[in-house]
Amino acid sequence: MKSLMKTIWTDFVENKEIILILTIAWIILFEEISLFVILTGVVAAFLVTEFTDRFLLKENYEHSYVIGLGTLIKYVGRLLYEIYVAGISVIPSIFTGKADVQIIRTKTKLTDELLIDLVANAITLTPGSVTVNKKGRNLYVLALNPDIPEEGEPELIPGVIEDILYDYENKIDGKA
Repeated sequence: MKSLMKTIWTDFVENKEIILILTIAWIILFEEISLFVILTGVVAAFLVTEFTDRFLLKENYEHSYVIGLGTLIKYVGRLLYEIYVAGISVIPSIFTGKADVQIIRTKTKLTDELLIDLVANAITLTPGSVTVNKKGRNLYVLALNPDIPEEGEPELIPGVIEDILYDYENKIDGKA
């Protein structure tokens, strides 16, 4: 019994950041801060991390999905900016009904799967574009009124977002 409790405590301490984030999400979903909601959130978050660690990832969250807090803040801040700018830019196309929709292949300079997924999600969250497929570093994007240059690839990936993640990737790979 002591060994089991020690294992549970060790797992809890190792995943404390993820448990905290999931508990905050739980509280937001319940729209209430009470002792019951907080305790059930912590228990649910712990059970989710344990299940995921043991049966899905085969390793710890921290080793699979680590991203720096500074990078995350920059990413989210720039993503919100890109969402608003893109939202305003697609309004005329919506009102006039003049829309050209195409599926375009674009390639990211990122190599880390998690970071490529973050770029693909950023494209999808930005109004006027949806990532429909991902094959390695190639992203296939359904774009509304894409700007297609005569030469080179179209600018579908929000450049600053990709640069933020690329700088982070170089930092964790020891290139920066």
